[in-house]
Amino acid sequence: MFCPECGTENPPNAKFCYECGINLSEAMNSPEKILEDSEVVDGEVYPDTNETTESDKESESSNNNCIICKAGEMIPTIHRGSLGFGTKNILECNKCGAVFEKKGQKYKLSSISDTNQPIWIKYCNQTLSEEEWIRIRNGGISDTEQQKINTQRMEAEKQEIQAQKKNDIYQYLTAVQNGTTNITTNQPSPVILKKNENISIVMNNIHLQEPRAVRQTSAAYGGPTIRVAKGVSFRLGGASARSESHEEIRVIDQGSLILTNKRLIFIGSKRTTNIDLRKIMAIKAYKDGIESQRENKQKTEYFTGTDKSSITFTINSRQTTIPILGDVLKAAIEGAITQID
Repeated sequence: MFCPECGTENPPNAKFCYECGINLSEAMNSPEKILEDSEVVDGEVYPDTNETTESDKESESSNNNCIICKAGEMIPTIHRGSLGFGTKNILECNKCGAVFEKKGQKYKLSSISDTNQPIWIKYCNQTLSEEEWIRIRNGGISDTEQQKINTQRMEAEKQEIQAQKKNDIYQYLTAVQNGTTNITTNQPSPVILKKNENISIVMNNIHLQEPRAVRQTSAAYGGPTIRVAKGVSFRLGGASARSESHEEIRVIDQGSLILTNKRLIFIGSKRTTNIDLRKIMAIKAYKDGIESQRENKQKTEYFTGTDKSSITFTINSRQTTIPILGDVLKAAIEGAITQID
């Protein structure tokens, strides 16, 4: 117990001060002492029952520094609602006028004297946890902002990976097309290979399509039409028929398409096609296959459904799997042709 007169520390049960001899019982119960140790709430006095040591006061003073101006002290105040119902707990800075309204375990920055203050502009009317406000005071950011930064970072990393993958695919296909890299497979060969012949790609469920002539016939009538009764009429004159022919791309067969270093082979249930790569004159790539034109073959051949198969390659120590789109198969065929003696 500290003497209110001289400040000397006395035992808790002391009746008189050891230094100045003042009656401690009367001094501690005086109106001045009661007001000094009490909290004012809307003009009413409430006793402060918590005994605070000097170290606690220093720690509390440090923690009560204003988050906004860092110089003022946050003063706790309780406001009663209208007609005495409900209370509102707030912390108000005695220097910049910043007001924090307690919302459960969080605090809302509800007002400030200088609305041009940077923290007010950024966090006005936001409800954040005590940990977040302390972090902001020390130059940090809120949890929501950190989550946004993390999301942006993840998106940037994702875009970087996609760009890296795109570059790897470009490098690989360029090497394949130039004949400096070969596509290989561990699948067993569905065909009998010739001497020095190696399997490159095996694709299943491939459609072989070719142009086919389709004829359509239409009839035309000439002469007048005479109505003899309701719903009954006769057409006079003759009828003429006209037939036209045009080509349509139609599926001929379905089977497997095999690319080796010497041939492009299609094995279906109805047809088997064996194409010497040296006979191929032109290739056009599509999303799901290729169009092939070769010597001694009047009709163009279409091989579709290649995108259902895939290849896996490693470049720059990174492994990538891609579907066999038309441009991938085209690059593989052109690369194999460049290596044929």
